[in-house]
Amino acid sequence: MKSSQAFHLPVQLGLACFTACALAPATAAPSLTAYAGSVGGSGIGAVPGGWGSSPSPIFSYFNFNFNLPPEGIGPCGYSGDVIQSTATTGPVALSYTLPPVSLGPQPGVGTFTGSGQSVANYPGLGASAHAFIGTGRPSNNTMFQSVGAATFSDSLTVTSPLVANLSAGFVRYQFSVDGSLQALGVPEAFFFGETSVTLDMQHQGGPVYQVLNATVRRGGIGTISNGPPPAGWVTSTGSLSGGSNFLSLEFPINWGQAWDFKLGLMAFAYGTADTNFLSTARLTGLLAFDANRQPITDFSLNAASGTDYLAAPIPEPTTWAMFLMGLAGLAWLTKLNQRRRQHAGWPSQELHHEH
Repeated sequence: MKSSQAFHLPVQLGLACFTACALAPATAAPSLTAYAGSVGGSGIGAVPGGWGSSPSPIFSYFNFNFNLPPEGIGPCGYSGDVIQSTATTGPVALSYTLPPVSLGPQPGVGTFTGSGQSVANYPGLGASAHAFIGTGRPSNNTMFQSVGAATFSDSLTVTSPLVANLSAGFVRYQFSVDGSLQALGVPEAFFFGETSVTLDMQHQGGPVYQVLNATVRRGGIGTISNGPPPAGWVTSTGSLSGGSNFLSLEFPINWGQAWDFKLGLMAFAYGTADTNFLSTARLTGLLAFDANRQPITDFSLNAASGTDYLAAPIPEPTTWAMFLMGLAGLAWLTKLNQRRRQHAGWPSQELHHEH
């Protein structure tokens, strides 16, 4: 697989930090993993006061973790599960649904239902999570959360006729993300609603960096990476939706030498909330630089999975809208100029064909 091109994608957000990684050759084989789960219940079980306050080792890769009771879901009085599936070729799709479960024996505590979905593939990941507390209010020790997550790992190599193999260089990763989050309703005591989606990346086995963290809480305005959403996103009370491109900072590479890359997407819903990012978060390309950080636009990217990460991405809806608005504006200006010429006694500029 070979592709060479320059990139001009809009940058909406960068990673907050950078740490140099060891430039050892790649060691990981390409892989895909999908996760889905939902856990809820009263917390009245064989383990008194069982509460899922320990990060689950299943999601150890992610910066945001899904908490589960260390003594076990059933013994602590909860229902549900978290499942996963791994393969080397995709897509790997997974879903899990938790039927209604009681949130306690007291009158009026209500029920909980939840579900999670995910799709893992090269070059895109999808995830969604649904959580719903029925009529009533939960009591102490109750649990009501759902998750969908996906990862892909690959080994990448860049080469260029302009740069000698094994010489030092740098890359920046480009991502496109779109989806929606909702935690609607008026804030009330014990009536919870919170949802988030996180996109994490790892370069050559180094630290896991958070590309974005989109969050919505009941009664609040949506944020991305703890700040106002960038262009392409719309937020209101309890809602956030849209899409945009995201760009990492620089990471070191050696030209002509493979390195490992991993991308993970997690959708989380707590209480009564929904997150839908099944339309995928994608790695859409790389920016490549030489040892002096000069851009190299004539390069090839090879992936062990055989994926063409430099393939032209599908334009965002906002990009298409701006493009169509621009065409409409040009057509309107053309007609306006013709009318002005005719009004001034100028001949309209028409195209004539001679035979």
